[in-house]
Amino acid sequence: MSPLSFTCECLLPHPTSHVYLAWTTGWGLWFAEANSVRLSPQVGAPFFFEVAEPAVGEAPPTRHPHYGRFLALEPDALMRCTWVTGPLGTEGVETVLTVRLVREHDGHTRCTLTHDGFGTAAARDRHAIGWPLVLEALGQRLAEHSGDSWTTLARSADAHRSRNRSMPDATLIPTRSYPDVEAAVRWLHEVLGCEERLRVPGERVQLTVGNGAVVVAAWDPASAPATGGRPPATLLIRVANVDDAYARALASGASGLSAPTDYPFGERQATVRDPAGHAWTLSHTVADVDPGAWGGALVDPLAAPVRS
Repeated sequence: MSPLSFTCECLLPHPTSHVYLAWTTGWGLWFAEANSVRLSPQVGAPFFFEVAEPAVGEAPPTRHPHYGRFLALEPDALMRCTWVTGPLGTEGVETVLTVRLVREHDGHTRCTLTHDGFGTAAARDRHAIGWPLVLEALGQRLAEHSGDSWTTLARSADAHRSRNRSMPDATLIPTRSYPDVEAAVRWLHEVLGCEERLRVPGERVQLTVGNGAVVVAAWDPASAPATGGRPPATLLIRVANVDDAYARALASGASGLSAPTDYPFGERQATVRDPAGHAWTLSHTVADVDPGAWGGALVDPLAAPVRS
């Protein structure tokens, strides 16, 4: 960190997922003029919004433009972007703003803000005074918004979610186990109209159907007998943040089958068993990974095997 930088910190009585959305998709809820926000919360994408300064006397309100581009986004953990404002801000210099979020045991969020790269000490000092006030306002403004606001923001953020070539785009993906994978794939194609998307030789096949997906997994009944008379089955659901969803599941009576883990196919996943005994795999994308890097192979629909 250079001498022309500073760090400040605050504890916000709000879920980490809400604070992250506020710093990425939801600038209009607490900081910017809502009708001015133009952004796509993706690494490399630019953003623009205006911040209004209250009117003084008979003078009209002043709107200050803010520009930048996202440099790093880690759901519910980190937002880093460039930050450019006018003469009373960064003086036109492209600075770097980093916001780190940590979920505390009580569910509150520790927010650490670092602002680096100022051109002058005066610009740094203005922001060192201003940002703590902004963080205080953030905590107050977030309390004013209902659950509907966060649901809308989460859906908007999800719509911009980076795709992962190793995963279908579907939000809910059932996995079904079969002793004969090829027979199962053939049946799903002929009866339900499923199409092959990706193959992991000898292990599993991803299929799509409409806007959904299903995974066929190899299963050896001799080594893993059916439970309750049925082969193993799991539902995978893509969530905003696996760690938060896993913690909520355990707190709500689920048992953990596997803790949150990053996998080479670009997903962070955990598995829980709900109070009724059903298994759920929680997943969120951490990288766009070429299936060939971990042993998978995308299926060209025109070159798919002919089924008789």
